[in-house]
Amino acid sequence: MKWNRIAIFSILILLEACYAPPRTPTMGGSVYKPGSGNLIEYEKGLASWYGKDFDGKPTASGEIYDMYKVSAAHKTLPLGTHVVVKNEINGKTLEVVINDRGPFVHGRIIDLSYGAAQKLGSVEEGVVPVTLYLFNRVEEHCFAVQVGAFAVKGNATAYASRLTSETEHTARVVERGNLYKVILGQFRDSASAQAFGRTLGLDFFVVSCN
Repeated sequence: MKWNRIAIFSILILLEACYAPPRTPTMGGSVYKPGSGNLIEYEKGLASWYGKDFDGKPTASGEIYDMYKVSAAHKTLPLGTHVVVKNEINGKTLEVVINDRGPFVHGRIIDLSYGAAQKLGSVEEGVVPVTLYLFNRVEEHCFAVQVGAFAVKGNATAYASRLTSETEHTARVVERGNLYKVILGQFRDSASAQAFGRTLGLDFFVVSCN
């Protein structure tokens, strides 16, 4: 009887040692669970990175590109969008902010700064398969920059069109109460929205875009 108890106890220890709970992507101390509510899968494809040839030059957002900082370029996502990038080769994940346009190469969906590629472990390979995740804005705070408010929708639309054609930012019109407001960007915190607003050279203030 004694040996039976020892044998059962040993089996339980082995089973516990063999079991490990499923891992979820982590970044900066936060746990991300794609598809579970706080992140949603957006796009799969290839990620490249760009470096010293662009270092110190303006990005599409107006920010000066610093190759050692974490940022990224995407062809269509709104500038200021926060994206979680998962390197499908090593499983590493990283949150980046879209502040530039590109890559304009078939099959590639995102261009990482050198600093972002370092953190994702993709510098050596150069081009790696990735999955992009967007934050579920139902649960996340969302801020934008308001640059105008009009009583007549046509005036708001005309101003938004002019802004879009004169800058590299897409302006949109939202109806709030009796006014039609022209807003730009989409940010997770008001500080990021303020920093973006200061690059526009226009009178602005930060508003919620939820």
